[in-house]
Amino acid sequence: MWSMATSNRHLSGIRHLVYGLNPLITLLRARGVAVEPLLSAANLKSHALTNPEYEITPAQELTFTGLALDALQSPGIGLEMGPRYHLSAYGVLGLAIMTSANLKQALQTVFDNVMLTWTYFGLQLRAERDVATFTMARERDLGRCFRYMCDRGLSATYTIFTEALGERLPLRRASFMHERPDALQPYDALFGCPIAFCAPANELVFDEAWLYRPLAQSEASTHRIFAEQCRRISSRLGTGGGFAEIVRYNLVRDVAEICSLDQLADKMSLTARTVQRKLAQEHTSFKQLLEEVRRNLALEYLANSRLAVADIAARLGYSDAAGFNHAFRRWLGCPPGTYRRQAAATAQRHQEETT
Repeated sequence: MWSMATSNRHLSGIRHLVYGLNPLITLLRARGVAVEPLLSAANLKSHALTNPEYEITPAQELTFTGLALDALQSPGIGLEMGPRYHLSAYGVLGLAIMTSANLKQALQTVFDNVMLTWTYFGLQLRAERDVATFTMARERDLGRCFRYMCDRGLSATYTIFTEALGERLPLRRASFMHERPDALQPYDALFGCPIAFCAPANELVFDEAWLYRPLAQSEASTHRIFAEQCRRISSRLGTGGGFAEIVRYNLVRDVAEICSLDQLADKMSLTARTVQRKLAQEHTSFKQLLEEVRRNLALEYLANSRLAVADIAARLGYSDAAGFNHAFRRWLGCPPGTYRRQAAATAQRHQEETT
C-alpha cells in the first residue's frame, strides 16, 4: 500500500487565481444572467477576469459562487460545470499535467500545486491491492456551495483524467459526500460506474494499472519546464497572511469540541492571547470565525443530509436544538426547518423543469 496527499500548509494562505471563475461566468452569460452585479457583490471588478495573475480570497470566490447558484436555481449544476474545466482551463498547470509521464506523475504535480486547481478539498491518492482511490476530503466549510463543489470537483477531476489519458478511464466506483439526488442519470452518464452518496469523502476508484499508462502527450523535458513555472506561481500564492484559515480548518474538523477560544488555543498549542492577536491582525476574531463555520456547516447539513435538526445542533457544538434554532433565525431570518423545506422545493422544481 502507498499514498500521497496535498499538504495542509496551503491552508495558511488560501488564494486562487480569478480565471477559475470563467467557466461558471460563461454559463451564467449563456443563460442570460447579469454577471456584473454578482461580481460587485463579491467585491470583484470585471476587468480582473482578464488578468491571469489576479488573486481572489475564499470569501470572494464562495460569495460569487453562492450568488451564481441562486441565480441559476439549479442544485445539480456542479456536475455540468466540472466537464467545462478542461486541461486548457488550468493554464500552465494543465500543460504540466498533459506532459507528465503518466497519471501518477500528473497527480503528484497537482498535489504539489493544489492552489492552482480552485479546490477547497484536501486531495489524496492511495493504492492497495491493485486498486487506486482518489479522494477529495472536507477541509473547509462551503455553506450553500457544498454540493456544487463536490460535484464540480469530481467531474472536473474525471475530465482531467480522461483528457490526459486520451481515453475514458474505467471507474470501479464514484462516491459523493452529499445526499442522494432524485436525478441519478447525469451521474450514471458521466461516470459510467456504481455511484454512492452520503460518503465520508468524495472519491473515484479505479484499477491501479491506469496510473502507470503513458499519457497521450507525455514529454519529459517540456514537463519539467511547466512544472517549474507552476512551482513559482504556487509559491507566490502561498505567501502572506492566512492564520484565520488555519483556525477555520481546525474548527471545521472539530467544531463540536471547540466552542471556546481557550479550547482552540489548547488544540493549536498557543495561548489564547496569541490567537486573539493573530486574528486581530487579519481583522477577524474567534467568535466571528466560529459563527461563520457553524452557519456554513448548518447550510450544508440542512440542504444535503437528512440529519434531524437536533443532531445538526449537536454536531455544531450547541448544547440543545433551541440554541441552534435561535442562532439560525439570526443568520437567515427563518428557522432551520423552513430553510430545509425551501431548499428541497427548489431542488424539486428544478427536477420537474428538466424532466
